Amino acid sequence: MNFLSSFEMLEGNFAISLMIALVTLCWVAVKFSFRNAPLDARYPKLSVAVDLVIMPLAVLLVGSLTYNGHKWLGVGDLSEFINALTLFSLLMVLGWCCARLVELFVLSKRKDDDATYLPGLQRGLLFAGFLLASAIAFFNIMDYSVTGIYLSTGALAALIAFAMQKTLGDLFSGIALSVEHPFRLGDWIELEDGTQGQIIDINWRATRLRGWDNATVVVPNSTLAQQRINNMHGTNHVYAEWYEIKIPADVDPAMAKSLLLEAALRCDKLLKKPIPAVRLADASTIPYVYTVWVHFPNFLSMFAGREQLFREIHYALKSAGIQIAPETYELHSRRADVVKIEPPTSLMTLKKLDIAKFLTDEELEQLVQTSERLIFDAGTTIIAEGEVSQAFDIIVHGVVETSVKSGSTSFRPIDELKPGQYYGLYAMIVDAPSFQQFAAATDVTVIRVHIECIRALLTNRPDLSEELARIVKQRMDTAEEMRLRTDNAPARLTFQDILRRVDALMR
Repeated sequence: MNFLSSFEMLEGNFAISLMIALVTLCWVAVKFSFRNAPLDARYPKLSVAVDLVIMPLAVLLVGSLTYNGHKWLGVGDLSEFINALTLFSLLMVLGWCCARLVELFVLSKRKDDDATYLPGLQRGLLFAGFLLASAIAFFNIMDYSVTGIYLSTGALAALIAFAMQKTLGDLFSGIALSVEHPFRLGDWIELEDGTQGQIIDINWRATRLRGWDNATVVVPNSTLAQQRINNMHGTNHVYAEWYEIKIPADVDPAMAKSLLLEAALRCDKLLKKPIPAVRLADASTIPYVYTVWVHFPNFLSMFAGREQLFREIHYALKSAGIQIAPETYELHSRRADVVKIEPPTSLMTLKKLDIAKFLTDEELEQLVQTSERLIFDAGTTIIAEGEVSQAFDIIVHGVVETSVKSGSTSFRPIDELKPGQYYGLYAMIVDAPSFQQFAAATDVTVIRVHIECIRALLTNRPDLSEELARIVKQRMDTAEEMRLRTDNAPARLTFQDILRRVDALMR
């Protein structure tokens, strides 16, 4: 490619040369005006797009000035050399800008904020590839043979490769890590020796981690590629963990699981979906070992969430009179107090009801004697949609999931009921099919109070009919939004309608 005619055209047209020079100077001035926040960092795509237009023009302008200056000075005939040098510079500038465009518009697109740029190794290979292609294009345009270059440098390359075995091993290991993507920039990883850190860069020789002490750990790529890596990922990846809790063997396992689950559900730093799982992991040793499996929004949030979980478990066990039993050996010289641990009774559960404040202890005892205690496994449908219930259930342990029909077959969860809450009272009083489905999200223990129990209670206490109707009306109003979400929602009843239904139970 011969630029001599272009140089002469620029020499003859002073206005074009002046315009190119002014545009270039203005662009350089704009870049220097963003000293505190560089323009390439604030608007990288705009900057490289303008560079792709202005920089080649600037190279042509410099080549023209050099060509005309050497003619004016009369320093020999350097036209061919200036032409080749201008072409080489132009191709290198174009290669650099094209590599920058590929980096910004193709390879740096990420769905998270942890990796908005390329690692050093990938970036270096990208730019080296484009610059090498530009050099090969230059030799082909100038009709230079590259075969001789390959042969002359072959022996030197073999000697360098032998002397740099370790360095080349790190280079190719880094390329393999970049291709395989076992981790990305911003991920937290743990090495076999226990070192933890966040990936901040991957260059041609080593991977750099930033540890908890804000120090930088440099790990050679070949060393990193030969060991097991535990990747905890970045801020947009859910992190799960399980913890072992040791509780004395004389504590009822159902009660222990319920206390641990309730403690986990009270933690706002844990994810509620999936629901925390509590299992009796080992009953062959004393104390028993329970596992609590929970999910955190990401790895970094695990530390605050773990502290809150342990704190809630401590409060839950302490309020129940239970002490976590670590494997310790102690010698006491006095008689220890024996703590009698009993699971929550049906009477204690009934006292949590909103209607219990209107009842005497004898009437509550009567309800206990006429009710029954049921246990449902996780996943069991307790009340199906469209089913008519003649009882209502009070949750003692576990979580019950409430859902409404969405479409023809699928159900959409709308609420979760926890210990102390109850369901089915409205459907039992108004004698209407349930528009919701109640299923056990975990292992659930309930107290089922049948309609005969309520009828016998209202027969002895007619004054409770209005209070019961008011409670049912309040629950109906709070559930109004959930009823509107389903197509087969029952008609809304007034307070007088519910009161007449309660009076009908007495008759």
